[in-house]
Amino acid sequence: MSRRSPLLGPAALAGFLVVLALAAVTLSSSLYAVDEREVAVVVEFGEPIVGRTEPGLYWKTPFIQEVRRLPSTLQFYRTGPGDKLEDLPTADGLKIDVSAFAVWKITDPLGFVGNLRTVEAAEERIVRARVKSEIRDVVTGVDLAEVVRSTNRELTYNFGVQAPADAADDDAGPTEEGAALGEVTDISLGREKIIATIRQRLRENLAKEEGEDLGVEIVDVGISNIEFVPAVREASFARFRTELESYAISFRTAGERRKQEILNATNREVERIEGEGERESKEIRGEIDARNIREFAAAIAETGDFYSFQKKLELYRTALQGDTRLVLTTDSDLLRLLKELEPAGPAPDSGAAVADSP
Repeated sequence: MSRRSPLLGPAALAGFLVVLALAAVTLSSSLYAVDEREVAVVVEFGEPIVGRTEPGLYWKTPFIQEVRRLPSTLQFYRTGPGDKLEDLPTADGLKIDVSAFAVWKITDPLGFVGNLRTVEAAEERIVRARVKSEIRDVVTGVDLAEVVRSTNRELTYNFGVQAPADAADDDAGPTEEGAALGEVTDISLGREKIIATIRQRLRENLAKEEGEDLGVEIVDVGISNIEFVPAVREASFARFRTELESYAISFRTAGERRKQEILNATNREVERIEGEGERESKEIRGEIDARNIREFAAAIAETGDFYSFQKKLELYRTALQGDTRLVLTTDSDLLRLLKELEPAGPAPDSGAAVADSP
C-alpha cells in the first residue's frame, strides 16, 4: 500500500501562512475602536479627514491612514506657582497676584486636530494664553473690591475682635488710614459678574480664531486665588496691625471706664446703705428713748411721793455708807428728812420672846 501525498507542500504551506499573516495585519490596520471616554480623528498624510465622536468599531484605509485619539472628558487647567498673573494692577492702583483655572473640552475633533493638533498645544495656545489675557483685560479695568466681593453685604469677619460700641468716642479709635474691617464698599459689578464676563468673552473668542472652528469649548473659568504683591501685603499687614492696636487701646480705655463706673456705683450703694442704716438706727434709738421717757414719766405719775421717798432712801444709803461725813445746814432737805424720823424703840429680847411663846 503506497503512502498518500500531502495536500499542500512545504512551500505552499509557507505561502499560505504568509498570506494569512498579511491578511491579519491588514485587518488589524483597517479596524480601530473608539471608547466612550475619547474621540478619534483619522489622519491621511497629515491631514485630518474623518472625526469620530461616538464610541464603536470603525474602518480605515490601512498603512496610509492613522488614528489620533483625544480625550472627550472635561479638561482642567490651573495656573501653577510660576504661571499665575503677577503684579496685575487694578483700576484703583493696587497690584495683585491672580491664580486662575479653566475647564474646557473638545467639541469638534476634526477642527481641533486641523488647527491645534495636540492637547498640549491647545492648552498652551488657547486656554492658557487666552484665559490669562481675558482675565488681565477685565481685572485691570475694575477696582480691587469688585474682584474680591460680589455684593454690598456688610462684612462680618474681623480677626475675631470687634471695637467696643463706645470706641467712636475715644481719641484712640481706628484712624481713617486703618478703616474698619467691616466697612462696606459700593459694588457695581462684583466678582460673580466679572467672572461671567470673562467666561462669555472666552466662549466667543476662543471658539474661533482667524475664522476657523478650533473645536474647543470653554465650560467654565474662574479665579482661584488673589494675593497682594509683597509690598502691598506688608502695607496691608501694617495697617491691620495698627487697627488692631487701636482696638486694643479702645478696649483698654473702655475697660478702665467701665471699672470706674462700677467702683462709683459700688461706693454710691455703700454710702446709701450706710446712710439708711444710720437713719434707721437713729430712728430706733429715738423711739426707744421716747418710750423710756414715757414709761419713766408714767412711773413717776403713778408712784408719786413713794417714788421720791424711795429715791431719797437710795441717796441716804449711798451717801452715808462707810466713813462718810456730811456737813449739812439746818435747812437742808436731807437733814430735814432725818429730823422727821422718830427714834427707834428698844429692841425686843430674843430669848424672852422665845420663852414666852407657847
